Amino acid sequence: MSKKEKKMNNILTDDTILDIPEDEIYTYKIEGLAAPHINKPYSHYRLKKAVFIIVIVISVSLSMFFSLYILATDTFTFAEISDGNYQFTKFSNPGYIEELTINYALDIVYPEDGSENDIDIKLTDAPDALPATPLKTKEEFIEYQKYLLKEEQLAAIENAKKFPRFQITEDKSKPVTSIKEYAINGDGYIKTVYIGENVLEIDGKAFYSCWALKNIEVDENNPNYCDIDGVLYTKDKKTVVCYPCDHDQYLREKYGYPKELWADPPRDTSNKEIISAEDYAPIFEEYKTKVMTYVIPSTVETVGELCFNYSNLKTVYLPEGLKKIDNLGFFEMPNMSDFYTYVTESAVTDTSYEAAEGLETYLSFPEGLQYIGTDAFSYNKAMTYAYIPSSVTYIGHHAFWDTVYKEGGELKGLYEINVALDKDTFKKTVETGDQWVPIYDSNLLRKIPVNYEAERK
Repeated sequence: MSKKEKKMNNILTDDTILDIPEDEIYTYKIEGLAAPHINKPYSHYRLKKAVFIIVIVISVSLSMFFSLYILATDTFTFAEISDGNYQFTKFSNPGYIEELTINYALDIVYPEDGSENDIDIKLTDAPDALPATPLKTKEEFIEYQKYLLKEEQLAAIENAKKFPRFQITEDKSKPVTSIKEYAINGDGYIKTVYIGENVLEIDGKAFYSCWALKNIEVDENNPNYCDIDGVLYTKDKKTVVCYPCDHDQYLREKYGYPKELWADPPRDTSNKEIISAEDYAPIFEEYKTKVMTYVIPSTVETVGELCFNYSNLKTVYLPEGLKKIDNLGFFEMPNMSDFYTYVTESAVTDTSYEAAEGLETYLSFPEGLQYIGTDAFSYNKAMTYAYIPSSVTYIGHHAFWDTVYKEGGELKGLYEINVALDKDTFKKTVETGDQWVPIYDSNLLRKIPVNYEAERK
């Protein structure tokens, strides 16, 4: 046993008994310790208390100051990479940046000249008063929506006045050649991103959960990327990289819809019906066609990772040459219900609903598809049909997770999966991840049925 262990053992085992008179129990002083302070005032008590409070207040104030300072100066983060260029690694939106150009290292400057914030919000041409309800025609409905939009715009202008004037500067000695994953993550303000000619590499997760992002536009001189009507593609148009979360806002503006529409007829603040279901149905049907439909060009072979996540599409047309749907390619799209594959001998470059008119199509995924990534279609409860062609060789884990649910004792959503191959061949030739078949009863782990040797609808 070491000397330290022996000493500690003695401390723990030797008992010390103090004989303290009862009348001195609260005042008795043990040798080597401070005397008890019961019912005795501390010297300079008030001064010490005041000093303590002041120290706490100063500490909290400094903490808040430095926290705000970091937020105010850390809007953009760039990392120098091996070739001397820079990677865009992080963007922390102060809450008022709606447009961003990524080509060189950026900084944000707040002029001290006292000038007001520049407010660039164009008011919609709306009626002076809220139209009377119930509405009957599409024209009346659009005017009603325009009035509501103008009210929101006026409120946005007042809110913008609260923010300081700012200027974004570029350091042209520091070209940005890559954008890191999650560089712009969970942002609710940025609406348009411009990609400059210097950017050569963009991670598929670079713009994850950018709820207000409606357009990604690329410099025509960029050698590796381009955009088609505000959607990001590789230059050869073989991969669709990112369909912005709120691209439907751009499409609404393009086709003359002031605000987002939903399947159920809208109601006013008192929950009163402003238009009948009968009159609203054709309006929403046209809206679905123009705003919630997307045609992927015939050149595309890959749907990129997280490409269409959280978008408001309902119908997507896939080219028959599509080979790969990467991880989370169509992840959590609440309205996504219909996938069609189109067959064409001529090139399809237009992505609007008009491009689908007259195309030869069939339901679900294309013949020739090989790869369905992890969580590729997870949480798409509006889906009702899926057909796995014989060309598929890989299906990632949870590929169709939570696409089925039970309502009133009946299975809704994707209640079955149809497979072209027979069961034995499928198990031998297709690599599948855990729980690629969705479960509708988590307690009993009940999976939806897989229909092997099925014919396509």
